[in-house]
Amino acid sequence: MQTLITGGPLFDGITLHDQGSLLIENGIIKEVFQKKMIIAGATCIHTQGDLIMPGIVDLHSDSLERSIEKRKGVFFDIEFAILNLDRQLACCGITSFCHAISFADNELGLRSPKEAERCIRSIKAFQTSGQALIKHHTHIRYEVGSKLSFNLIKALVDEGLVDMISIMDHTPGQGQFKSMESYMRFHRAEYGLALKKIMDKIMEKTTKKQEKNHLAWTLVADLAHIVTAAGIPILSHDDDTEDKIHLIKAMGVSACEFPVTMIAAKRAKQLGLSLFMGAPNLVRDASTNGNLKASDLLKEGLCTGLVSDYYPESLVQASFMVARQTGLETALSTVTSGPGAFLNTPTRPGFLTPAADADIIIVNQDHTWAHITTALVAGRIIFQMDPPIISPKPPNY
Repeated sequence: MQTLITGGPLFDGITLHDQGSLLIENGIIKEVFQKKMIIAGATCIHTQGDLIMPGIVDLHSDSLERSIEKRKGVFFDIEFAILNLDRQLACCGITSFCHAISFADNELGLRSPKEAERCIRSIKAFQTSGQALIKHHTHIRYEVGSKLSFNLIKALVDEGLVDMISIMDHTPGQGQFKSMESYMRFHRAEYGLALKKIMDKIMEKTTKKQEKNHLAWTLVADLAHIVTAAGIPILSHDDDTEDKIHLIKAMGVSACEFPVTMIAAKRAKQLGLSLFMGAPNLVRDASTNGNLKASDLLKEGLCTGLVSDYYPESLVQASFMVARQTGLETALSTVTSGPGAFLNTPTRPGFLTPAADADIIIVNQDHTWAHITTALVAGRIIFQMDPPIISPKPPNY
């Protein structure tokens, strides 16, 4: 069975064409045309002038944690949470989604090693259950110095359950929490901790890192070697200094996410690392913790792509906001081919090219905020509003 998508401009992941069409067969893109087409026998999806583009690729989102624990201390079944998040993501135009799951010894809430491992296994089980509308991937966040987590992650890598890894260091006084005040403010708001408990946690982290800093980074180096040997992409999280950039580069890390200073971002770019920023940061034009703004990185031409971080709906909107600075072609790549090229998978997410999976969205831009009208994964319609027109017969031109 063949399906033709036609009737609007087309962005193929690299180039924005004024008009374009896609021919899909058995869930795969068979042919890409740079004009409107009529193909006899193909079911036709006519976009009525709306934009045809690759499905959005999201490399980093904490949304599953927030779907399990909707209110502090109020937990929902993990399978229930994944199922409903899957449907939400389809409406957002996200067709490839990386669940960022934190592994940190002695951490709070869902970020304990045991709960994190359960999340990873549940994500992979859901992906193969036949219920998933979109493609779910696992992104493990490893807290520097976490020995128990190291062993668990190594086992998960050996089982083939890991698609991406990032290194994070939440020691107060550097990185994301460049001041003790920002660390305390976050933990008070996020976990409702009393001041004494926050201070105890600060002492635990800082003392342990000072005493075992060499051992902690030796574990990071060992983990980086394991995952790069397995062909798994690895990123570093919240980088703030040139020294940190040189360190992670030497370990085989190939991207930075959420760099917190411009000096770190520029050094990373000079060394050939990809740079990913949060879409909510761009939509709000502010970092949650007062760090580097995504808009500043874009002005310098340093941003490879955007991730949803904690707000999936922000990705499609952010891409059109980027267009005001860079033009639409470059802007659309920040949520498609930019992150898609980093995700190591043969299905070519983020690109509309022959032999790639037909992961496609159609976007209407008639109002203040862009919205998805249709989304397809492997050629299957997973979300659809009233337009576009779907017909077994091609339209007359």
